Amino acid sequence: MPTRAITLRTLRAPPKVNTGKGSRISLPLTFKYFGVNEVATIRQLKSGNWNVQIREQGKRISKTFPTQQEAERFALMGSNELSFHEVCDKYLEHMGDSVRYRVRCLKKNFKSPPTLAEIEAFKRQRLKEVKSSTARLDLQMLSRIVKFGIKHFELDWPFPFKDFKYPPECQPRDRVVTQKELKLLLEDLPPLVASAAELSYETAMRRGEIVKIQKQHIEFHQNRLYVPEAKNGYSRYVPLNAKATQILKDRLVSCNNHQTLYNVTAESLSKAFRRACKRLEITGLSFHSMRHSAITKYAQRGLSVNQLKVISGHRSTEMLERYTHLGVKDVVSLMD
Repeated sequence: MPTRAITLRTLRAPPKVNTGKGSRISLPLTFKYFGVNEVATIRQLKSGNWNVQIREQGKRISKTFPTQQEAERFALMGSNELSFHEVCDKYLEHMGDSVRYRVRCLKKNFKSPPTLAEIEAFKRQRLKEVKSSTARLDLQMLSRIVKFGIKHFELDWPFPFKDFKYPPECQPRDRVVTQKELKLLLEDLPPLVASAAELSYETAMRRGEIVKIQKQHIEFHQNRLYVPEAKNGYSRYVPLNAKATQILKDRLVSCNNHQTLYNVTAESLSKAFRRACKRLEITGLSFHSMRHSAITKYAQRGLSVNQLKVISGHRSTEMLERYTHLGVKDVVSLMD
């Protein structure tokens, strides 16, 4: 039996009927995934609210809503909405392996859509176990999962994060890779990981974006690479300089023109990078440092904030500032 992925599009929409108070609308609904004919009755109460009664597998469900639209939606969806854990699984399928660990943690701590009291309790507990920045990332992902369920499956979930105060971010690492370190790393890393790391250093791409590169995403004639969905949920184009173009051309040859250029998970890239740093006794760097270093490199060359946003994919200047490590000497040269 298929999963309970029922949305409004899977059911026959109800007729649009203008009614007076106390009138009824009978909606015969066929749930395609279950093959069960169910009937919902909607009526407007004297108070102006709308009541829905559903006969569902021998049981009667009754619920009242302030608007006809909400009542119709409940009549269509019935009690067959996705659970919180099912939405977590759908989100994992959507985002890929890079979020698996954090999604698993959230599923362990939440059995249903979270309330404000529950996320406050989770924050307090998490701050006892991990750094503030890690707890912040956990809670931000929880917020994105709730939004994902509301947006993609039209779930009638509360969104308790509007008035929620996230834990503060830790001081960002003021660490970029040196040319000597970069050379050592690229020589030590496995060829596929070295290619991905160097591409990140040239383009400021995230590891999750790199592992999803498909052959058809590359537009050499326009010097750009298409990213269908970045971390912020938007698509974007990544500018390709001469070095990045050559990296991708070499990768196409290495992967025998397969559809996916980097057939590896984002976490595997990070693990291989950490192992290389350990072998080389390099501290304070991660795979994500390639992105940090790239943005800083281009900022030092005098690119404007808007130009840097095109490269990095950031939609806000505030987020970009975390990744741009400029020193006093970089600014002094521009003041004379």
